[in-house]
Amino acid sequence: GRNTYERSKALCETMVKESGIPKVTIFKPSIIMGTPQHFYPGHFAQFVLLLIKIHQRAEVVRRKFEGSLRLPIIEPVFRFKANPEGKLNLVSLDAVVRAMAEIEDPGSYWLTHPDPPTMQQLVEWVGEFIMVKIKIEPHFKLTPVEAMFEKMSAAFTPYLWGDDSPSDLKDCPLITREFIENTVKRTILS
Repeated sequence: GRNTYERSKALCETMVKESGIPKVTIFKPSIIMGTPQHFYPGHFAQFVLLLIKIHQRAEVVRRKFEGSLRLPIIEPVFRFKANPEGKLNLVSLDAVVRAMAEIEDPGSYWLTHPDPPTMQQLVEWVGEFIMVKIKIEPHFKLTPVEAMFEKMSAAFTPYLWGDDSPSDLKDCPLITREFIENTVKRTILS
């Protein structure tokens, strides 16, 4: 695994498979996102909130979403290390719950998005919403703010390079610009 969380999941899967339990079903969801009907801020929203916090943009972003922002805003430039073409496997809570309810046979099931957005798409969408110009660069010397962000987001960092997990999901709603904007908006205003 790429981090402690993934290593602990793999260890637990092995323990369950070796336990002798006759019928085992293992669900392997990716990064779960809430929906308008079932709000769940999740890890992606926490990552975006960290970006907002590190740039002290919370009040500006809140006013933008509420429609009360009047002045032109200077957008800071922020870089982080990632693969722009890497896929960040975000999946809606509803798709995961529906799949878990429908799967009857034992086995391992990847509850991941069959067509997740690229990091470049997500960076453009999020940067536009939070009014921070975000650049993806694989290698560069970090500024103090960028170094602080990298340290604070270390658990999420492995996912920024892309994830090509298989998918056992059918009828999975697309992760769109509007979906991401609504997730960020609900997280900030909650």
